[in-house]
Amino acid sequence: MKKLIRRFPIIVVCAVSVLFMALFAACSGVAVPTTNSPATVTGTIKSVNTSNGSITLTVNGQDVTINGLSSAQVSQLQSQVGKTYSITAVQNSDGSYTLSTGSNAITIAVGTPAGIQTPSGNGSGSAGSAVAGTISFIGKVQSVNGNNVVVSMPDSSTVSLAINAQTDQSDFNGTPVAGGATIKVNANANTDGSYTATKLSQTDSGDLSNPTKLNTVDFQGMTTSAVGADRVIHFTVGNKSYSYTIGSTADLGDFNNNAQGIQTNQPVKVEVLFSGSNGTVTKVSLNNGQ
Repeated sequence: MKKLIRRFPIIVVCAVSVLFMALFAACSGVAVPTTNSPATVTGTIKSVNTSNGSITLTVNGQDVTINGLSSAQVSQLQSQVGKTYSITAVQNSDGSYTLSTGSNAITIAVGTPAGIQTPSGNGSGSAGSAVAGTISFIGKVQSVNGNNVVVSMPDSSTVSLAINAQTDQSDFNGTPVAGGATIKVNANANTDGSYTATKLSQTDSGDLSNPTKLNTVDFQGMTTSAVGADRVIHFTVGNKSYSYTIGSTADLGDFNNNAQGIQTNQPVKVEVLFSGSNGTVTKVSLNNGQ
């Protein structure tokens, strides 16, 4: 008992020392954790605050605020309320996010499920997991300059495409693509989730009078999981993740007409027919480089 009494002051001193250490750490900022790794936040734009340079996304029913946007970025995004975007940002201690630096921090999220993905999570879209892929569709030019063209997709979202010296625009005979024109787009997906146009070409009367052509998007990418009983195919193009239901009459000849025959890590071509914002797969084939 006497030994225990002798030890009690020592215990008190240790406890007080630990308390002071914790208080010192808190004062120096160590006790406030922050997330230094960028995360990809994908959701629907709910509002844009021009005075604060911030944007609010609705992500799986919850509002997520992202700060640090430039005046040009908030001005551009004001007209995109209700559309889905992916924004690379760093989480703050209060749960909000701050936009990561870099020209590709904000991208159109075509077909990408809502959520917050970090580099360590599944399907994060980090550069190391990116795969070569393409996207092709017919859409209306919303804006264009010498380095970039923004084109609407069949689901009414827009996608920004870089234009460079390798972009084939020969169909326009040296005349720049005009705003408001309906054009054919072929693009490569880059590892950062952006797109570069490989070919821009004119449409003809046969294209414009064919609802199937006008509302179909062709993807080339890699499956990320096997197709289950729900008949949903999950695949990646570049570092963007897509998920669509395979229609009951879809052409699955390369898989013996069995949706469950589609396995993970298979290079595939996926045709998706849109009705409004909803996409249904009409064909899946193996991408054998042909």
